[in-house]
Amino acid sequence: LEGGGSGDSLSQQGKPGGRPKAYASQRDWDKVGSEIEKELAEDKPEGEAAMQHLFETIYKDADMETKMAMKKSFQTSGGTVLSTNWKEVAAKNYEEERQAPKGMEWKNYEGQKLKQVED
Repeated sequence: LEGGGSGDSLSQQGKPGGRPKAYASQRDWDKVGSEIEKELAEDKPEGEAAMQHLFETIYKDADMETKMAMKKSFQTSGGTVLSTNWKEVAAKNYEEERQAPKGMEWKNYEGQKLKQVED
C-alpha cells in the first residue's frame, strides 16, 4: 500500500472508541431503537387480538400439564373448548361428548350429522 500507513482508516473514524457511525447522521440509533421497543411494550391490543394475547400468555407461562390440557381440549373438541385443567381434560372424551355452539351442528366431511350433546 502507498501512504506509509498512518493508522487512520474509515472504519476507525466517527464515534469515539473506534465504533463507526451509522451514515453521517447525528442521531443516536440505539436510543431510537430502545424508544420504539418501549412504545411497542406499552401498546395494548384490543378485541380479538387482546384475547389471543391472553391465551398466548397463559400457554407460555403454564406448566406441562396445563399445556397438555389446552392442546387436547382445543383439538379434540373441534375448537369449542379450551381448558387448563388436566385432570378434567384427561378423563373427558370431547370427541364422544361433542357440543356445538348454539345454532350449529356437527357434521363429518360427507355432510352427515354427527351425534352431539344437546343443551
